[in-house]
Amino acid sequence: MFIGHYGPAVWDAHRANGVRLWHGFLAVQAIDIVTMVLGILGIEGRTPPDTHPLAFDIPYSHSLVGSLLISLAAALLYRAFRPGAGRKGMVVIGLLAFSHWVLDLVVHRPDMPIWPGGDMLLGLGLWNFAWPAYGLEVLLLGGMIAWWLGVTKGPLWTAVASWALVTFMSVMQFFIMTKPTLDYQQSGILPPPPDGVGLSVAGLVVFFVFAGVIALIERGRTVKAA
Repeated sequence: MFIGHYGPAVWDAHRANGVRLWHGFLAVQAIDIVTMVLGILGIEGRTPPDTHPLAFDIPYSHSLVGSLLISLAAALLYRAFRPGAGRKGMVVIGLLAFSHWVLDLVVHRPDMPIWPGGDMLLGLGLWNFAWPAYGLEVLLLGGMIAWWLGVTKGPLWTAVASWALVTFMSVMQFFIMTKPTLDYQQSGILPPPPDGVGLSVAGLVVFFVFAGVIALIERGRTVKAA
């Protein structure tokens, strides 16, 4: 999953003293941020032999144990850098981070071990059904933005910018995940995989740019009075 991960980011952002939406944008991608760092280091990112060509080599970052540890680390870092958020903020960030693994369990093909090196690989494989998977991702992202715009208020440009971001992310999702899956299912041929380091660097840039854009939009909106 890619853009669908952002759906839960809005969980606490409607509260005046809640976790900011852009913090949530980073939290829900904490596991993939670690994946990209490991990809730069050459530890993850290769397609394992004798597996589905659209499976991923993510034994550390996306194992159940690894994901729990990353979520805990994200929560502790948030508490350290934003102590004013208190224990509640720390718990919210930890749960948002772990939501990444839960959603990936739905869409990934079996490539997520219980622990690094474990033989049992998890993944329900919704990605095998390209259009339903795409629809779910767009629904999660679009539903989150629609709900957030409904519980906050601000100038028109913030709403326009929010929907422009949803549109851009949805188009990116289609060309990065959906179209390659459809092409593979039709022809059985995949294009050569991109350079692992380059892809990882690009992924990190994308995650932080999306968080930065939503932070700018968020500055123009305030939570509606209850």
